[in-house]
Amino acid sequence: MNLICIAIDDDNLSLSILEKFCKRISFIELTEAFNNPWDALVHLKNNKPDIIFLDIGMPEISGLAIAREFSNESMIIFTTSYKHYAFDGFELNITDYLLKPYGFKRFQQAVCKAREIIEYKKLKQQTINGSQEYIVVKSEYKNIKIETSEILYIEALDNYAKIHTKEKSHITHQNLKYLEKKLDSHEFVRVHKSFIVAVSKIDFFSRESININSTNIPIGRTYLNKFKEHIKQRDIMV
Repeated sequence: MNLICIAIDDDNLSLSILEKFCKRISFIELTEAFNNPWDALVHLKNNKPDIIFLDIGMPEISGLAIAREFSNESMIIFTTSYKHYAFDGFELNITDYLLKPYGFKRFQQAVCKAREIIEYKKLKQQTINGSQEYIVVKSEYKNIKIETSEILYIEALDNYAKIHTKEKSHITHQNLKYLEKKLDSHEFVRVHKSFIVAVSKIDFFSRESININSTNIPIGRTYLNKFKEHIKQRDIMV
């Protein structure tokens, strides 16, 4: 699904350039371009675009005032000729700050950044709403989605964690405690201060260790009883 965008700028030439740039990116759709900010405000009362391209130095009403009102509802990308508004943009937590005249490559970078944030928020909300089909983690400076059905076990690496799947492993910036809260407690269990395992992926086990995909994982003494509770559902004695 395309991201819906609008542009607000009192300069028609700037709007024309922005419209041309938008047409070159397949995943965005510029539905409205306003050279009068008051008309834009009327539109925004009944519409919630994904991205607002917003000039700052406009007569009668500043783009900063519009950003303050709508930055929690849409991704705001400032398009301005003035550097000194950068700190205001930072305070408003806008998505990006395009300094005129900007080229297509810089414009594309800002739009891709907005898309990444939007997708992350959607995936995060789905997880909060109870979907356990996947988790979203930060890995290699980007957000990735990992199917929970593919996870074998998770290993602590200091303040990081290594998520092992059958195909590959992902090192994430989130720690084990954070991931434990995100995962379904019926499907995953902490068996050691350094390990979380997928119960359904266990090949065999003893009181001291678990084997998953030919990897031996220790069971910590303080975690043994919790592990027992999980495997009792399978009518197995430890």
